[in-house]
Amino acid sequence: MKTKSIFSLLLLMFVGISIVMAVRKIGPPAKPDSSDTAAAATMTSATTPVGLQSSLAESPFSAVYFHAPHRCPTCRTIESFTHEALNPEIEAGKISWQIADYTSDENASLVKQFDVYTSTVVLVNVEDGKIVRWKNLEEVWNHTGDQDEFTNFINESWNSFANASTKEQS
Repeated sequence: MKTKSIFSLLLLMFVGISIVMAVRKIGPPAKPDSSDTAAAATMTSATTPVGLQSSLAESPFSAVYFHAPHRCPTCRTIESFTHEALNPEIEAGKISWQIADYTSDENASLVKQFDVYTSTVVLVNVEDGKIVRWKNLEEVWNHTGDQDEFTNFINESWNSFANASTKEQS
């Protein structure tokens, strides 16, 4: 009888913990830690099509990091490595840095246009307020294990994109 009581108690504890975890998942999102807040403050965030579209129109070239609301460590690496690789170009005003949620309904038209289906970086060229070409760098996933390799990939992609004729379409 004692084994049955212990088993029943363990089962009730499991159910209780499961309920608590389920309530936590549907509750309000946790506040970002200070490092997330500081990083977000230094980058442009565009989460609506009007916001992203108008942000893209402000610069001839943009790098857009598309992400989901919840980012895995590899997604955070992609964002961090890309921003670090492009930072000299960003600071020189040659390219703007944008961040957008690819799961957001507001970004659906650009997500479809840029063939985004997971976290990625898209290089965009805008002329007269219109997107004239773009390149989805979905291969970023293949280079996350080595920052030097990742940086070389981003820099080569950017240089090729920036120097290409606007008549070439991605």
